[in-house]
Amino acid sequence: MTEATQVKLLKTAMILGITLLVLGHIVLVITFSSDSIGHQGFIIGAAMSAVGIVLSLPTKIYLTLVLMEHEEKTNPNMTRSADGQARATTSDRTKGGSP
Repeated sequence: MTEATQVKLLKTAMILGITLLVLGHIVLVITFSSDSIGHQGFIIGAAMSAVGIVLSLPTKIYLTLVLMEHEEKTNPNMTRSADGQARATTSDRTKGGSP
């Protein structure tokens, strides 16, 4: 699976999770204000909120990837790939750095 596909899946999970979280909150608010729904409304709202929270967990992974990408672009000493680390080590040796 490529990195672009992983990011697309993470974004989809984030959007779905946040949407379920908001919809679960709306269901709970409606359930609190109206007694006609009963205990099923609490169960549905809580379940939607719980699934939304679980699906929104990839936001941390996605933001970490974005931060690492930004750090790699701005800091020439920061490399996350094995090829980039090998290039950095090779360029240090050609510049006279420590082995």
